Amino acid sequence: QPSTDLEFDRVVIYTTCLRVVRTTFERCELVRKIFQNHRVKFEEKNIALNGEYGKELDERCRRVSEAPSLPVVFIDGHYLGGAEKILSMNESGELQDLLTKIERVQQPHECPSCGGFGFLPCAVCHGSKMSVFRNCFTDSFKALKCTACNENGLQRCKNCTG
Repeated sequence: QPSTDLEFDRVVIYTTCLRVVRTTFERCELVRKIFQNHRVKFEEKNIALNGEYGKELDERCRRVSEAPSLPVVFIDGHYLGGAEKILSMNESGELQDLLTKIERVQQPHECPSCGGFGFLPCAVCHGSKMSVFRNCFTDSFKALKCTACNENGLQRCKNCTG
């Protein structure tokens, strides 16, 4: 369960990079671009890359009695809304007022390691989600579930997520 205290003066956007439902993907892209155009720092939590983000989003939306429909934006730990709400706030200038205290991005750039996704294939299992264990008594090998990565065989990028 995330601590919303840690989100003071921060923007968190829950998105997906899956293109299965085109409108959802396009709304996520639109909201990301709006925040990039305002040149503010934001944390993107892509639920397609980490299942924990999906569980976290469900819990946070349940607390504010909102149905989770991607993208979802939180500012200062408070639920702000989805794409339609962000778009109307952006057009009215209300969003700009909310973003005055958010840290600015000086030189927008993508991480050279992960391309801005925040995740890389696991260094231990290379994305296979299995690690190989050698039994030194029988000289046989056994495949075990990798404990260094998530359910998608990914690890957080150390260059851009620390």
